[in-house]
Amino acid sequence: MIRKISLILLVFCVATLSALACHFEFTTDSNKKACKPGEEFVINVKLTLTHRTCTVAPAQTKFKTEGFDVVGATTWKEASTGVWTRQVKVKVKADATKKMTLTATRTCDKEGGLGVYSLDIL
Repeated sequence: MIRKISLILLVFCVATLSALACHFEFTTDSNKKACKPGEEFVINVKLTLTHRTCTVAPAQTKFKTEGFDVVGATTWKEASTGVWTRQVKVKVKADATKKMTLTATRTCDKEGGLGVYSLDIL
């Protein structure tokens, strides 16, 4: 009985903590499903802060890239309370194969956040 209650509490705690993490959404204007080497396009990044008072500014979000280079990016703009947006212009590397990936990470004392956007390379 105690094990069952402990398991239920553990599942509840894990679900609650994962709900507190910052949330990332990635889109492209044409809802791309794949890309080609040498191609340039814009990735729209939306960051939703799910906890009320975050001490980590959106500008402190770290990006890691694989299979492409960042050509340019806008500064973060607050679209509404707790929702920030940014556009990242990318160019797929000429020698890229399989997938291109953009990973966004945030580290803070509440939970941080992680978002991954990837496209297949034709």
